[in-house]
Amino acid sequence: MEFIRPEHYAPGKLKTADGKPYGIGIIGCGSIANTAHLPAYRKYGLQVVACCDVNEEAARATAEAFGIPFWTTDVRKLLEREDVGIIDLAIHPEPRLQVLRLIAEAPRPVLCQKPLALEPKHALLLAEEAERLGIVLGVNQQARWAPAHKAMKAVLEQDLIGEVYSLQHVLRSFQDQAGRWWTTMKDFNIVDHGVHYIDLCRHFNPSSEEWSRVHCTTAMLPGQNAVDPLIYSANVEFGAAGGRSPLMASLQFNNIVKASRSHSHTWWIDGTEGSLWCTQDTLYMALNKHKNVIHEIKLKGSWFPDAFAGSMIAFINAVSEGQAPPVTARDNLQTVALTAAMVVSSKEGRVVERSEILGRTVTA
Repeated sequence: MEFIRPEHYAPGKLKTADGKPYGIGIIGCGSIANTAHLPAYRKYGLQVVACCDVNEEAARATAEAFGIPFWTTDVRKLLEREDVGIIDLAIHPEPRLQVLRLIAEAPRPVLCQKPLALEPKHALLLAEEAERLGIVLGVNQQARWAPAHKAMKAVLEQDLIGEVYSLQHVLRSFQDQAGRWWTTMKDFNIVDHGVHYIDLCRHFNPSSEEWSRVHCTTAMLPGQNAVDPLIYSANVEFGAAGGRSPLMASLQFNNIVKASRSHSHTWWIDGTEGSLWCTQDTLYMALNKHKNVIHEIKLKGSWFPDAFAGSMIAFINAVSEGQAPPVTARDNLQTVALTAAMVVSSKEGRVVERSEILGRTVTA
C-alpha cells in the first residue's frame, strides 16, 4: 500500500502565473540566512538578487558567499531594484515594524522569519500594520515543510486514520551550551525554539476548532547555563473546555539531555481508524483494518535546508496566484498566543484560556 511518495512532501515547484521567476531580496544576513535560507534557495534554484544588512561586512560577505549580485546596508536601496519581487525578512522581531514601514514605500510581499513576534501584542501590531500598509505578509514557519512533518500532513489529508483525537510530541535534545545567544533569552525554549512544535500541533489539527486552553509545566536544572527552563510539558485542548473535547495535544520537550544517544524527535497522531507516527527520517502508519501490519516509509530530504525552500516556494506560488500566504500573520498570531499562554501557565501554575491571552492583546 503506497500512501505517500517523495513528491508529496518535497519542497515543490514554482508555479508563477506568468512563468517568470520572482527575484528574492533578503533583509538580514545573519546566521539563519547564511546556514538555512540561502543554501535552500541555491539548492532549489530560487533567484536571490539582493541582500541587505545594517552590518556592512555581513551584507558583503553574504553576497560574496552566495553570488548575490547586489548588497547594501540601506533597505530603500534594495527596494529601488525592480528585480526584487519578494522580500525575505530574516531579522529579529524588534525592528520588524520599522522595516515594514520602509517596505511600504515600495511594497513587496514579505515572508517573515518565524515567529512573527515573541508576544501576542507585538504580533497583532505587525499583522494590523501590514494590512493597513497593503503589504502581503506571510510567516516562515518552515517546520511545516520539513519532510517528516509535510509527509504527516499529506497522510492526514487522505483521512486514512479516521477522526483524529490525540496529538503527541516528544523531543529530547541539548542546547544548554555556555555562551550561545539563546541561553540569555527569556523563555527561549517555548517562544523561540519550541514555537516550531507548538505551531505544528495546530497545523496537524484536522478540525476547524482552534486551541482553547493549555496547562504547561517547566523544569530548570541546578547549574544550567540558560537563564530560563529548557524543559516543558504542555497539555493543549482544542474546542470547548470541560474535558470532553474531541482533540487534545501533549507536547514534551526535554532540551537539556546531555546523553546524545538518547536524543529523539517523534510525533504520534492517533485516530479512530489507526495511528500515524514519525521520526525525522521515517514515517509509520498502523491501521485498525490491518492489525498486524506497520507501514514504514523512509523519507528523503531534511528539515535544514529543504523546509526553507518549501516555505518560500509555497509563499511565492500563493502570491503569484493571488491567494493568501500559507501561514498568514493572523494565523501565526494564534501560535504566538499559545506560546504566551504556556509561559503564563508555567509561571502561575494554572490553566490559561486562549480568550484570556487574545483578550489582553486586543484590548491592550
